[in-house]
Amino acid sequence: MKKSMKTMAAAAAMMVALAGCSGGGGPAASTTAKPSASKGPINLTFWHAMGGTNEEVVKKMVQSFNETVGKEKSITITPVFQGSYADLLKKVKAAVQAKNEKDFPDIVQVPASDTAYIKDVPAIIWAQDLIAKDPSFPVKDLEPNTLAGFSFKNKQVGIPFANSTILLYYNKNMFKEAGLDPNKPPQTIDELGKFAAKMTKKNGSTVSQWGFAVNPDQYHLSSWIGMQGAYIGNNKNGRADVMTAVEFDTNGSMKKYLTEWKKAIDAGGILTGSDVKSDEEFAAGKMPMFVGSTASLKGTLTKVGDKFEVGTAFYPKVSESDKGGVAVGGSALYIMNRGDQAAIDAAWSFLKYGVTPESQFVWHTGTGYFPVNVKTYDLPQMKEHLTKNPLFKTAIEQLHASSPETQEPMGPVSAEFSQAMLEETLNYVQGKKSIDQAITDMAARSNKALSDYNRVNNVKK
Repeated sequence: MKKSMKTMAAAAAMMVALAGCSGGGGPAASTTAKPSASKGPINLTFWHAMGGTNEEVVKKMVQSFNETVGKEKSITITPVFQGSYADLLKKVKAAVQAKNEKDFPDIVQVPASDTAYIKDVPAIIWAQDLIAKDPSFPVKDLEPNTLAGFSFKNKQVGIPFANSTILLYYNKNMFKEAGLDPNKPPQTIDELGKFAAKMTKKNGSTVSQWGFAVNPDQYHLSSWIGMQGAYIGNNKNGRADVMTAVEFDTNGSMKKYLTEWKKAIDAGGILTGSDVKSDEEFAAGKMPMFVGSTASLKGTLTKVGDKFEVGTAFYPKVSESDKGGVAVGGSALYIMNRGDQAAIDAAWSFLKYGVTPESQFVWHTGTGYFPVNVKTYDLPQMKEHLTKNPLFKTAIEQLHASSPETQEPMGPVSAEFSQAMLEETLNYVQGKKSIDQAITDMAARSNKALSDYNRVNNVKK
């Protein structure tokens, strides 16, 4: 899920060394779980980062589990909202560094951008180990893109939970007013720039309405680099092995992206380098287009109400020939070993419940995140939902048109990567640096952050 610039900046200023982490290569060696001392009720804690409406859906899913499978097995899950992903990870890291099992949650939600960290935490039980012991787990029914998003060396680290991709939202009324076809949204970055320029309004030299606004960082570039069939970092973005360097500077993908982005900016309709909240401007009818998570769809439609007609479209390509699609974002669920095998087994029951077609239907319709279980589409209620709400189909169709190889980088310094990408992109489009210098500096900053992290934490290939 997309982080704010302030959150990224704060994260970039803090490099937390992992306590007792293995450095990658396979499932982390966790402490051996002891048999449960009691056969009585099992109470588990679930740390999550879903606020607002999404928190209500989490509570609904947990309550449903507690009243069905939980009741049958004497398991009670207590969901605990821990703030943003950044807030949650700070608490997880504090508990891990203290090496105090009693402070661990039984189940924890971790975003895709922190998979590189969580895979090396000794207390994390890799999903691959649990799946291997449970032939009833429906791994073949889960979306391959989401499984790939939380895997390392072809082994599953976490179980996909709240997954999304980036999507283009647009105001069909504004398209009509500008003489644009509301059923033909921009397909490429070049078209995005031209469309934005047509819908930009000025009072003299002052812009009263921008056509589009965005500050491109790793969230955006994971797809704009990936859809070219390229990787941001080596070793397949750190999934085939530990990432040791970026490669966007040598494979030509960053130069291709920056060339097209500069053309779009020069068209005059895109605001960048500002902290404007484009989703809020869009919902208020003050901006024709914005890009955001597919998980924002339900909330966006609620905010817009009947003010105008909303359209959704695939994320614009860098060029027409791109075929890689978009990267999967969002989060996965992990089980932490607190030394009690009965608790681990109970937590696994909840993770299995969370990916059932029925649970995923409730999650999808309540939040906007797409279902991670393909069997959800066979449910009569799901078919009815998509017939009544065709805008939700866009995210699903975009996911199915995307390659599982297109993923966010599995690097431990995503905040630093994001800052380098954002700032050097601005340096280029604002004429402060040449394209080659901007790319060279972007790569140097990213590689330094990555090298420093790997050295401090003794991370080795």
